[in-house]
Amino acid sequence: MSDSSQTKILHICKVYLPVNGGVQRVVQSIVSLSKRYTHQVLTSGEDGAISNQTLDGAVVTRCRSHLEIASMPIAPSMIGEIRRRVKKSNLICVHYPFPLADLALAMIIRLPPLAVYWHANIVAQKKLKWLTYPLIYLTLKRAAVIIVTSERMIENSALLTRFRAKVKIIPYGLPIVAEVPTDTRANTKNDYFVLVGRHVSYKGIDIAIRALQDIETHLVIAGNGPLFEQHKLLSQRLGVSHKVSFEQYASDEEIKSIIQGSMALIIPSVMHNEAFGLVQLEAMRLRKPVINTWLPSTVPMIARHQKEGLTVEPNDPEGLAQAMLQIASDKSWAATLGNNGYQRFNEKFTDIKFKLALDALFEELLVSQQ
Repeated sequence: MSDSSQTKILHICKVYLPVNGGVQRVVQSIVSLSKRYTHQVLTSGEDGAISNQTLDGAVVTRCRSHLEIASMPIAPSMIGEIRRRVKKSNLICVHYPFPLADLALAMIIRLPPLAVYWHANIVAQKKLKWLTYPLIYLTLKRAAVIIVTSERMIENSALLTRFRAKVKIIPYGLPIVAEVPTDTRANTKNDYFVLVGRHVSYKGIDIAIRALQDIETHLVIAGNGPLFEQHKLLSQRLGVSHKVSFEQYASDEEIKSIIQGSMALIIPSVMHNEAFGLVQLEAMRLRKPVINTWLPSTVPMIARHQKEGLTVEPNDPEGLAQAMLQIASDKSWAATLGNNGYQRFNEKFTDIKFKLALDALFEELLVSQQ
């Protein structure tokens, strides 16, 4: 377009920073990297009425959420806000899953080019499936493009398979950075594993804690969440609390340092809510091997089994412990896996590659409306 700085892209997502999470980080990356466009973010918030602030050069509008149903915020004011902002936007990017956005878009007859960013395959409760799936289907039918992170996501989604011709594969990316100083709070010998994530059921943190019964090592768990206290109690009940350090409020920089000082990152997730595992890229760019799980998502396609790490079955504490033992007992091989990960990161997952792919796609969509 002749003046792309005047081109407005509206991002609609369930929650946004400072609430932490992979989807939020990806939206932030898009806003930060794609400076040629004017970005707006429409999301939910818990406090007050509609509020606006500027983050990373984008205007972020939060509509108050009164409650959550099936982990989805109910923010009635967002429906009207979406309808108003769509009229003033050149391109809409809906970040899935977010059924409230589907409901709002279904009420709008004419839409600018619509991109659906399919961050995770949808795990709908049976009671709600009859309500959400028709709306999702309608959104996908109207979309100009559906963005996913790997072919594996298409293969494991009946909905995406039906719209295969619209799907574009663009993996996430992170900046290339220098190695950071090692954090020594958890273990000065650097013989620990690290797990980064919210304390929620699909992350499999309980599986990692159970795995410590079968191996003499230390695990640093960085993150907070509703199951935090439950996981602390589990470590005490199993008699492994001396093997775990809980870093409940670690900052992003502290997490980088903890990863840098570790033997390996573990991602013991048990459900395909874990769609990508962005923290894998953090470990790979720091030359750390990754232990992940065989999920029907992009997760095992990032750090691959026996190449950049090890992949184990979900819900298998013994298998996870065995993989951790393999890494801990062969430092030379672990270093090889880490170096392979660093090479793969630079070849496939840098923010520059991410930016170029998205800019080309956005430009194609915007030109199509002229």
